[in-house]
Amino acid sequence: MFKRFTTQFKLPKIRRIFWQAKYPVRRLCFWCHSRNVSSLSDNRLFCKKCRRIYSLFTGTYLLKSRLKIENWYELLYWFVYEFTANKAAKETKLNQRLVHRCFSIIRKAISDYEKAEMEKVFSGTVEADETYVGPKFRNRRKSNRDYYRKINAVKRGRGAKSLQQPIFGLYQRNGTVYLKFVSDAGKRTLQDIIKGKITLESEVYTDTWKSYRGLKRQGYQHKTIDHGGEEYVRIETKEKSSLGKKLIKKIHINGIEGFWGYLKERLLKHHGVSRDNLIYYVKEIEFRFNNRHLETDEMVQKIIKILMKSASSDD
Repeated sequence: MFKRFTTQFKLPKIRRIFWQAKYPVRRLCFWCHSRNVSSLSDNRLFCKKCRRIYSLFTGTYLLKSRLKIENWYELLYWFVYEFTANKAAKETKLNQRLVHRCFSIIRKAISDYEKAEMEKVFSGTVEADETYVGPKFRNRRKSNRDYYRKINAVKRGRGAKSLQQPIFGLYQRNGTVYLKFVSDAGKRTLQDIIKGKITLESEVYTDTWKSYRGLKRQGYQHKTIDHGGEEYVRIETKEKSSLGKKLIKKIHINGIEGFWGYLKERLLKHHGVSRDNLIYYVKEIEFRFNNRHLETDEMVQKIIKILMKSASSDD
């Protein structure tokens, strides 16, 4: 069934890849961490100290999956190649719902990884911006449009950003992006995130949205770009007295705005994502962007390591 990727490795080697991702140094009991562990004929493990039997997937994101390990290895490549569940199901001859469930497990693991990875703060030059994700009012079903008008959620003939999901983004000039779902794009909401994620005295570039006012008083080197005045890049020069040279700075937020296009283009191919699952798709795209320098095999290896780590308690 699986011949596109799994034929390059035999099953024992695929199993070894997953083993090394979970136990990079030595094999230990999942329950008591004893080294006195032996393998059974069905590839499960037996701990001679605590007398427990468990599998390679115990405690990982793959625990509840009945899919064979070689099938997981195959699906990971289709996932990295950005195939939808429907297209991957056709390639692998698997049930579409099963593939969708597997892809959902991968996205959940990536989302947890990104939340932990993005705990670090940004410094240097950081671009900040907000966007809205979701169908526009005119593109919704007529019954939905009539309902929103009935409850006065939107005025007739106008769009309503309140019906979309606002996302706040930070882009560090070294190529790392951080995304946060917010309830609104108000001043307190956005500036609380900035104060928690960006070190003081950093250069923060934004547009002229009112929620960014006052960042200079907070201790940031705040520069704005006036898109309403058709300003997209501004060049500033500053004398460096010690070297006698001019320091040239480009003030713009083209990095984060370019990422918004990258995000929305990839969401479009799914033809609609439920609001409850949207965070997992967005975090997946954040992960892909932050690891875009990795080759396909390296990306697969990294996702395997993420999947084989201990799953979060809310699984």
